Amino acid sequence: MTDVQAEEPTEPAEFTVITGLDEVIDSGTDRPKIDVVAKVAGANVVHLSLRSGQVIDDHRSATPILVIGQRGLIEFTVNGERVELSPGTAVTVAASVLHKLVAVEDSAATLLILKNA
Repeated sequence: MTDVQAEEPTEPAEFTVITGLDEVIDSGTDRPKIDVVAKVAGANVVHLSLRSGQVIDDHRSATPILVIGQRGLIEFTVNGERVELSPGTAVTVAASVLHKLVAVEDSAATLLILKNA
């Protein structure tokens, strides 16, 4: 397993390359591994890695978010409505809306915390 990495030029970034977003990385605890991997114009990019059965319990975000499935299967619940988050699937959630994630199997997802949206 490799760590998720962002490579940014030393000058003001016109682009950022982020690798390893589909990696499932063990947190070493019973909690999911959540890492901010890049802060770019308009969004913070966060890598979510959950082992089967791990939960990110009900919570709200102060800003809109976009969650993109990268590996595995996550049961994503928004205001009581369940959606299967799998590779190639994305879910948008408006600011202040209650949501929860449960890993059905070892999974990875990318979270974009949208700024100025």
